Amino acid sequence: MVTIPIRPLEKIRNALASMPETESVDVPFEAGEVLMREGERHDHISLVIQGEIDLLKHNAEGEAFAVGTLRPGQFLGLLLLSSGETSFLTARARTAGRMLSMPRNTFLLLLYNLPGFNQMVGPLLLGNLVSRYRRVVQLHVEVAQLSQELAAEKQQLQATIQQLEATRNRLIQQEKMATLGQLVAGIAHEINNPIASLSRAADSIEPGLQKWFVTPPRAADLALLRQAFLEGLNRQPLQTEVQRERLAQLELRFPDLPRPLLRSLAQVEPALFEELAYYVISNPTVERKDLLRRWVEVFEVGTLVRTIRVASGRIGSIVRSLKGYSRQDKSVVDEVDLREGLRDTLVLFGYALKKYQVIIDLPALPPVRCRPSELNQVWTNLIVNACQAMGESGTLRVTCGTGDPGWVWVRIQDSGPGVPEDLRERIFESGFSTKGTPTAEGAGLGLGLAIARGLIEQHHGRIEVGNVPEGGAAFTVHLPVAGQ
Repeated sequence: MVTIPIRPLEKIRNALASMPETESVDVPFEAGEVLMREGERHDHISLVIQGEIDLLKHNAEGEAFAVGTLRPGQFLGLLLLSSGETSFLTARARTAGRMLSMPRNTFLLLLYNLPGFNQMVGPLLLGNLVSRYRRVVQLHVEVAQLSQELAAEKQQLQATIQQLEATRNRLIQQEKMATLGQLVAGIAHEINNPIASLSRAADSIEPGLQKWFVTPPRAADLALLRQAFLEGLNRQPLQTEVQRERLAQLELRFPDLPRPLLRSLAQVEPALFEELAYYVISNPTVERKDLLRRWVEVFEVGTLVRTIRVASGRIGSIVRSLKGYSRQDKSVVDEVDLREGLRDTLVLFGYALKKYQVIIDLPALPPVRCRPSELNQVWTNLIVNACQAMGESGTLRVTCGTGDPGWVWVRIQDSGPGVPEDLRERIFESGFSTKGTPTAEGAGLGLGLAIARGLIEQHHGRIEVGNVPEGGAAFTVHLPVAGQ
């Protein structure tokens, strides 16, 4: 192997310094001194004799990164030797030292025209280039290794993200199931009441009808009995005080009539009762008590039929609201009236809301393009959150309106303790719950509000929370109208 002989550095310095044509200058430097600045002109090439110099490169943000170090025997400004461009790097002294500096043009002229100069400097230049080439190769190897490590870490990160996403989806599903459990319990109770009314009405109607087959009414009494049926069918519930007052008056007028019979007659409108009383009293051939008893039986049948209508209507309303609430076409975007979803949600939570005063103000709104079932989930989470904040009593307000051009808003307001200023952002974080604090009770997994905000943002909307002067928190959802 052939090697290139390099003279001792001090001998090279002394020889160059003794040659007037080199125009060389011995330049000392201190630690931290900037010897060359990136982007500026640098017309000298310098041979480092003593000390070390750091080479720095700045990124677009102006942050400096170390890219190399010059030591004795290496040249500063070597990259600019032939190009004459502005400096590519910044050179800053790491330690104190000195260097032999000469003009770039003179250096090039002597290198090509003075054999003795070339013999001294050529090996140094070649050694510098070899050293820098090795450094470039080494950097390529390091970059390749780092790329492999980054690729492996990226795969691991993607796997971790998928696991976190799966865990998050499971938690969200648990939160939804918890809400569904509350919803199902309320729906079961809401449906159970009208079903019980239907059952009682059916059981009570049957004996009355059986009596009609045993002892059919007289033809002369049919008109009066038909009037009794219609009266029962259209009867409106009386306040307790009114019914008690009527019963007391009837007991004074008819002390010989049984109290259960008088209790039923107390539900009849006074004008109609007077007609009935006159008809019975004016016909002494008719058994008064028997006619009254039959009249009341028919009246109660009409009342029971009305109960069946009301109960079946209530069940139908709950089923329709449940169908509208679920909207299984989750992937379909449609233009809807937000008030429909709000009403359906309030109907399904009717049982849970019975202990609160509910104020609803829903004026007409322009349609919103959305996934209805997802927004119904938002209303559910906000209403559940409001109920948890109020505890066992309070006032729930559900309102809506138009705000900025092209936007509508829905506000769900409670009369609870409100939301502390320092928690107004944190309550929307996944996993954050105020359970155990005065602001909520039974707050679940702490995902309800996070899910709500996520769904709202997917619909290009936003949610705001604030406290109202009269006490309580107000959650306001802003959504763009269709076509925006």
